[in-house]
Amino acid sequence: MPQGPYRHLEYLPEPEDPRMLTAIDPDAPGYPPEAYGASVEQAEAWRQATNDTLRRSKPRPWGITAALCIIAVLMLAYPQISSYFVGALTPDSNWAYKDTNIYTLQDDLGLTGDGVLVCIVDTGIEITHPDLANANLIQYRDFVGGQDQVIQDRGKDRHGTMMAGILVAGGENRGAAPNVGLVVAAALNSDGTTQSESMVADAIEWCWNDMDVDIISLSLGGDPDPENPLGSMTADAVSDALDHGVFVVAAAGNSGGAGTDVTDVSVPANVDGVIAVGAVDRHGALWERTATGSETEGADGNVRVEPNQKPEVSAPGVGIISTSDPSLAIPYSASTGTSDSTVFVTGALALILERHGDALPFENGTRAGIGLVKQALANSCEPNPLQGEGHHPRWGYGVLDALAWEREVADLIAE
Repeated sequence: MPQGPYRHLEYLPEPEDPRMLTAIDPDAPGYPPEAYGASVEQAEAWRQATNDTLRRSKPRPWGITAALCIIAVLMLAYPQISSYFVGALTPDSNWAYKDTNIYTLQDDLGLTGDGVLVCIVDTGIEITHPDLANANLIQYRDFVGGQDQVIQDRGKDRHGTMMAGILVAGGENRGAAPNVGLVVAAALNSDGTTQSESMVADAIEWCWNDMDVDIISLSLGGDPDPENPLGSMTADAVSDALDHGVFVVAAAGNSGGAGTDVTDVSVPANVDGVIAVGAVDRHGALWERTATGSETEGADGNVRVEPNQKPEVSAPGVGIISTSDPSLAIPYSASTGTSDSTVFVTGALALILERHGDALPFENGTRAGIGLVKQALANSCEPNPLQGEGHHPRWGYGVLDALAWEREVADLIAE
């Protein structure tokens, strides 16, 4: 029976189907009896019988009671249920590590990046993320706000945390080189951009000069200046790092595809000794926005030659799942771009340096060890059938194969 403000309502059968009832005000005229094909007396009898039946019905709150009981049970069991679903639904990008043979280096050769120092220059890191709890964070420095004692990711999309996760995450997503000594420079602001070029340049110098790292990973870059693309402060800082035997891996850039007027990979990926990285998807297909490298270098127009043609290599960079905001129920996000692919190459290089770093030739200012490793990379890349012979201005020498790269480094050292 209707309760409260609805007690006065009566129910009228619909003309098209008398089994359907419409709640009405008793004073409403309703449909005329002829709409039902009935007389006035018949229509009144239908109305009276319907409302007599509804008035005799007793409310049965069992459905509401049952629903409340279910809600209470779910609230009590939430921690267990949440844990189950987070584990079941946590996405991963294990395919990227498997396809590039990074996991092969880990599982078959026992390499984890131990003893290698890697600096990530980005938006920072959320070190409270559960997959980063065991990361070996050596040093953090905030070039944006100067809050060095507050370890944080200044990016709205946690870009730095995602890049760090690709490299060192544990748990559901096992990073490429989880035991490296991690150095983080927060030099990009909340939008993932820099307030000044000197901030990134200072961060790069801090990485190699103060922290003495082995690899600097730069998932960042800017369009090259056609007047003097290698004259920027960032490029100069990178060149100094290379001259001191520090490897630099940088994003080729996301400026490719139709309609672009960018004629080279990003700064500082366009610097001669840097390993510039393009992006492919899980099928090895080139990501459409991967930047196109120029055949010549800088304002002088010198022709680039192997192993320094740009980009040097492609790696997975489409739909990559990695660590994100730890406050989320499922604290992971998907990302696409040459930023992601850069870190896969950084991780593979860290594993190789763990195994062969002490045997590499080093002479200050000659970049001899860097040249050997880059030549091994060019020799070992898996070419895509669509890229043709030799270097391709977007695929590079091919797709990353970490195992083949390690073997090539060993062979060149032995020569």
